[in-house]
Amino acid sequence: MSPKTVYTCMLSFISLLLAPLAHAHPGTQATAGLVEGFIHPLTGLDHMLVAIAAGYWAARAGNHGVRDMVLFLGLLLAGMLLGVVSLAFPALGTATLLAFMLTVAVIAVIIAMPEKFIYVFFGGFALYHGLVHILEMPQQVMVAGYMTGLLISTGLLLALGNLLRHVVITRKPHAGG
Repeated sequence: MSPKTVYTCMLSFISLLLAPLAHAHPGTQATAGLVEGFIHPLTGLDHMLVAIAAGYWAARAGNHGVRDMVLFLGLLLAGMLLGVVSLAFPALGTATLLAFMLTVAVIAVIIAMPEKFIYVFFGGFALYHGLVHILEMPQQVMVAGYMTGLLISTGLLLALGNLLRHVVITRKPHAGG
């Protein structure tokens, strides 16, 4: 991949990330949730770094990592849906139960199948963050738009990580002179 292509891809991605900051009609019900959801992962360093790392890791097999990135987004969506249920029935204490279950699952996988740990790590992160993002979602936003924006933004971060892996792998060292 040529440096010009990489720079073009990076500039396009950065422009796409900054575009919602210039929205001309703040507070409109049709986009308030979408914009909030899209921006949220970009303002949380933990979400941004793990999503980029997950995309980078997904590209490890050379198959573009589509399956693993879709799995990550599916688990993020599952966590968000669990969060919606928790908002509807707050007495369930879902967040505490889920955190306990994730801890037990991570320990079990580390002991039983250490080679699968990274799947549990990224999957657990996606599921738990989906739940937490819904539980901490601003109350005035539309849930469906917020979830959509969160998924799109996370998908772009995964793709950025995937692109970075491909750039690193295909980069040729400069000839010394």
